[in-house]
Amino acid sequence: MKRNEAEQIAGDYVLGTLSDPELAEFETILSQDPLLRQQVAAWERRLTPLAAALPEATPRTSVWEAIETALDAQSPPNTVTVRAQEGEWRKLAPGIEIKLLLVDREAGFQSFLLKLAPGSQIPAHDHSSLEECLLLEGDMIIGDRHYTSGDYHAALPGSRHETLSTRAGGIVFLRSELRPDLHG
Repeated sequence: MKRNEAEQIAGDYVLGTLSDPELAEFETILSQDPLLRQQVAAWERRLTPLAAALPEATPRTSVWEAIETALDAQSPPNTVTVRAQEGEWRKLAPGIEIKLLLVDREAGFQSFLLKLAPGSQIPAHDHSSLEECLLLEGDMIIGDRHYTSGDYHAALPGSRHETLSTRAGGIVFLRSELRPDLHG
């Protein structure tokens, strides 16, 4: 890396404008190059007083929306992002809503969220393929096993899920075989 190029990239590093791949590569080089660490320190000395001198400002909502749109436009190819406020919650059964996140017909699987109202139940059912569940919020009871936020459960092919219920309600992330009955 040439000196001018190194100094420019060190400035970009301090400003936080490097892409993830550039950042990873730069930090690897940085850990081995004392001259580059000196350049980063020099940029920090130059820019820190400027940042401290600026008044704190809250951008207008339209500015944040423009930033999010620009970031979305730069999403890596072949990726899917569903933001919390995006997508549609549909009633699946009494006290149960579903939000589809990804349906891969070719691979034969889907990912979705279930929102369980307090006291709701999903009847016992069989699994012909793997189903993975991660409880994101609330509580979940499958048979006599209790789950809380952060707990993971997998139903292996050929298994039978006992009745699933909840006391306080919850949100569950699931990845399972493609089931057209969940698509409305």
